[in-house]
Amino acid sequence: MTENRSPYTLIAALRRQAVLTAALCVLAAAVALGVTGSAPAAGKLLAGLLVVLAVLRGVLPVRRAGALAVRSRGLDVAALLVLAVGIGVLSTAPNL
Repeated sequence: MTENRSPYTLIAALRRQAVLTAALCVLAAAVALGVTGSAPAAGKLLAGLLVVLAVLRGVLPVRRAGALAVRSRGLDVAALLVLAVGIGVLSTAPNL
């Protein structure tokens, strides 16, 4: 007997978008760190998150990348890396 699982449940959506769900959890931690503690550390965490997402977008197939796959693989990776470098540089600015 097979079990019919609905693809419209919250658990199914979280399973399909596992990369995005994990990224949003790290983003929430970075925002909390920025609000309560150190803005430069939060910026470095965001830059690190973008680098990890660029690597994941580069190696995962489109089906596993989920909502991270927006454009072509090369363009997505390049955009994420440019944003990571920009945020990383800005987070080292003095008097932040």
